[in-house]
Amino acid sequence: MAELKVFTVLSEINSLMDNSKKVPLSGLIMLDRQRMDQLLDKLEACLDPDLEKAEKLLAKERELLDNVDRRAKEISEKAAKEAKEVTDQANASARRTVDDAKAGAEDTLRQATDRANQLLAGAQAQANQMIATAQMQSAQMVEENEITQRAQARAAEITEAAQQESSRIQQETMGTLSQLLEHADIGLSAQLDSLRSMRQQLGAGYIDAGQQGYRQDSYQQDGYQQDGYGV
Repeated sequence: MAELKVFTVLSEINSLMDNSKKVPLSGLIMLDRQRMDQLLDKLEACLDPDLEKAEKLLAKERELLDNVDRRAKEISEKAAKEAKEVTDQANASARRTVDDAKAGAEDTLRQATDRANQLLAGAQAQANQMIATAQMQSAQMVEENEITQRAQARAAEITEAAQQESSRIQQETMGTLSQLLEHADIGLSAQLDSLRSMRQQLGAGYIDAGQQGYRQDSYQQDGYQQDGYGV
């Protein structure tokens, strides 16, 4: 009967070990110390008191369990420490990566800002140059327009003065020509009067009609007809 109880307790111990959690990265397990103590006490109660070997075996088993528990704890602490180190290293690497990315982004932003400022300054300078050129050209156009207007006004003045001078010269010429014609008319009238007097004198010197006819023919040949001069 006692042997059956021993096997039953051993079966429970095996079941406890099979169902216990395993320690990561090792072949160890984590046992329920209280439950294991209960099973060992139960197993001890099932054994005969004179079974010294069995007691030594149980003591050895307890020692082994203690070692297992201690080792499992050490492994767990070491794993936690290594996990913390890995986590710290990962966090540090992530922070460095973030810092490097941030520094790179700031450098890129600074370069982009400098480039944008350069482009803006160049565009502003070009715009100012274009404005200055346009203003200069506009001023030149205004000046040229003013010069053209002054030239046109001066040309108009000169033309008007030339027309006035031409009119004056024409008037003076007409006056001079009128005076010359008047003087010529006076001179011709005087010559005609002299010719009339000479003819009268010549007419008085001839008595007969034949001689008078001869004088008329002579006058006609010389172009001094009586009708032509209104005598």
